Amino acid sequence: MEVVVFACQQAVPDPEALKSLWGLADVRFRVLPEPCSSKVEAFQLLRTLATPVDLVWVIGCEESLCRLAEGSQRAGGRMAYTKKYLEEIGLEPARVGRTVVTPGDQAALRAAVAEIQDRLKSLGASPLRQAPQSAARRAAP
Repeated sequence: MEVVVFACQQAVPDPEALKSLWGLADVRFRVLPEPCSSKVEAFQLLRTLATPVDLVWVIGCEESLCRLAEGSQRAGGRMAYTKKYLEEIGLEPARVGRTVVTPGDQAALRAAVAEIQDRLKSLGASPLRQAPQSAARRAAP
């Protein structure tokens, strides 16, 4: 299984420290730094899920601490749009998640990692992981 986290560089200044909190050896955990969580677009989240990845997460700053005027607010709107789209196509909206933290709050980052792990355990592997295999079986003579 695999999890991808898009992380605001202000909220998560050290992606390696976030990776060190993961602790699940059987799950690939990638952290992709972003200048701000508002820079993460809905199509990025959807494209990442289609690779297929089992869970995509965005970690950003609290709205009052975001260095961009409406950054965290924009990220929240994009997350809502992505969840609605996933619901429309029949994929669990819970496959995308978002956490807002105060920059430098290690306890909040630990809690975010625990929430991501819990979500992954409850959802399991993405149903998209099975799609390419079953299509290949149908195409084989």
